Amino acid sequence: MKSLIIAEKPELAKSIVNAIDGKVSNKEGYFEKGNYIVTWAYGHILRLKTPEEYDESNENWEIKQLPIYFENWGKVPIGKTKKQFNIIKKLINECDEVINAGDIDEEGQLLIDEIIEYCKFKGNVKRIQTSAFNEDYLKKALRNLEPNSKYKTWGKSANARAIADYVVGINLSRYFSLLNETTLSVGRVQTPTLGLVVNRDLAIENHIKEKYYDGYVDINVNGNIVKAKLENKDNVIYKNQEELKHILDKFINKNLKVNITKQIKNENAPLPFNLTKLQSHISKKYKIKPDETLKITQDLREKYHAITYNRSDSQYLNEEHYKEAPEVIKKVLKNIDLKLDLDYSNLPHSKCFDDSKVTAHHGIIPTLINLELSKMNDKEQKVYKEICMYYLIQFIRPLKKEITYLETEDQNKYKFKASSTNILDEGFKKYLDKDSNNDNIESTLSKLLDGLYTGIIIKNDIKEIETKPLARYTQASLIEDMTRISKYVDDPKIKEILKRKDKDKEGENGSIGTSATRASIIQNLIKRGYIKEEKDKVISTELGREYYKILPDEWKKADLTAKWWIIQEEIRDGKADQNKLLKSILLDIKNVLETKDVSKFKLKRDYKSEKTILGHCPLCGKDIIESNKSYYCSGYKEGCKFSIWKTISGKKISKTNAKQLLEKGITTEIKGFKSKSGKQFNAKLQIINEEIKFLF
Repeated sequence: MKSLIIAEKPELAKSIVNAIDGKVSNKEGYFEKGNYIVTWAYGHILRLKTPEEYDESNENWEIKQLPIYFENWGKVPIGKTKKQFNIIKKLINECDEVINAGDIDEEGQLLIDEIIEYCKFKGNVKRIQTSAFNEDYLKKALRNLEPNSKYKTWGKSANARAIADYVVGINLSRYFSLLNETTLSVGRVQTPTLGLVVNRDLAIENHIKEKYYDGYVDINVNGNIVKAKLENKDNVIYKNQEELKHILDKFINKNLKVNITKQIKNENAPLPFNLTKLQSHISKKYKIKPDETLKITQDLREKYHAITYNRSDSQYLNEEHYKEAPEVIKKVLKNIDLKLDLDYSNLPHSKCFDDSKVTAHHGIIPTLINLELSKMNDKEQKVYKEICMYYLIQFIRPLKKEITYLETEDQNKYKFKASSTNILDEGFKKYLDKDSNNDNIESTLSKLLDGLYTGIIIKNDIKEIETKPLARYTQASLIEDMTRISKYVDDPKIKEILKRKDKDKEGENGSIGTSATRASIIQNLIKRGYIKEEKDKVISTELGREYYKILPDEWKKADLTAKWWIIQEEIRDGKADQNKLLKSILLDIKNVLETKDVSKFKLKRDYKSEKTILGHCPLCGKDIIESNKSYYCSGYKEGCKFSIWKTISGKKISKTNAKQLLEKGITTEIKGFKSKSGKQFNAKLQIINEEIKFLF
């Protein structure tokens, strides 16, 4: 019997087929080639059942129903991919062996495992490594299949987190929405992220400007004029200009012993990108937003097969990548039309090549593939070239610089210091954007040789400095702070847990969210009206601030992620099942629901009369907002006629139904419609030819 490979997406399935020897046979929803049948999902093709799918009464939001919780959380096929799911189900039932070809992370493991489990497959299951899509890599991966059981607990951990997040959303979002009579949303990652923005904005607005002064002198050393800064051993900050001037004036025309020392330093190339570093870099250089960069990298990987796994949180590479480097470098240089003088038999061994620092993922690098860049659009080319350059510079000389230091003798606890940098060899920096770091600007100090000199102070200068508030967030800097939210955590135990969670992840230091989800979390905060963008700056709204203020502390801090992670690790290590996490979350939810004084959970301002945005119009793209009788397009004044009536054939259409219709073009099955004759029927609603129709 042939082995069935289930790929995460069609693009990977095609790449796997290309790596298999034999003649391919194209079927509807799958390929046959050699001893393999290769089919595909579209990411998650199963979803958790909604509360109303367990019990129709859950469709109407009421506090008395809470908490909504089920001992067995079921899943159902997603409507728009159900046809492909049925193809996979049929194939699974006909085979003896299944190969999981999800992405090499917890989510990728889950989305194939859940299909296998839903179909009740009892045969042998194996796992293929899918870090890259290129043919040579996949040929090797097919020769080195592993037991799927080795990774199965990864999927269980992801499943527990998904259900836990769902339970929080169902219960607390409904609870706070019902209390405040307006749609509100609570999320384990979303809410602390909102807190970052709110707290940053408040710190900026409450910032009190203070002035202080730095003192400088010009020292004549052997005819070379060097500007040096006053320092004192007590690290005094001078807030009185006259006091500082009085100190500096004492040194005018004074001879001081001056010590000049030199040091040669090498600066290694920055590591290859992980997704967060790439999003930040692309945002700063090209003003491309993080969520768009994620989409571009997805296309670079799946459409062009040009890069390795794009949602990586690692910046390190395996030793195997070093062995493959000569061939990859030659291909990449040809692809981007660049020439480098490299000794391929003796390439530098960058610190990025370290097996001990590579976990499930490695850094994002180009693959061994021929490309025609002309087939890519401008943004795709830019992102691809940046990934290539940060890979190529691993094989280029370090930047070599000579730093010259000046330090005067102590004078009653005072001394003067200066430094100058002379670039001896640009090395890898020759191929990157020049920075404006003044430390890299050569001054006359560099001309002086090591040794002791006598210098005379000929002039002094005072610089007024004003304390500046923190900078407003951009989407990129907000994502960066999501990777190190632990620095804002007060509880030392929680801080330590968050850091321990990321101990093997370069570029993550006590984080929330994942590299794959952070951009979408920010977009959801914008859609829900909690934050907004003004000239690329992310700012909290009045609603966002007030809502964040009324939430219980335990639900708006990163502490929850730390608490969950400990249990998730136990699940991943096979020491606990998902119920340990779910029961813990249920207890936390009950503590909120049982709060007697709910006045502290209520918004001071009445937001219920304000327009709630449910999604975007399928006709014109403008916001869909709610009125008493319908969910209608905000572009109605410009002539758009699209709307969803709140009652259709005697059945109330919930916000959940409306959102499904707007996001997916189709709802789940809705029970309780009534025909003109009074007969009840069940149906889905679907947008067909710009109209809402029943689908039976």
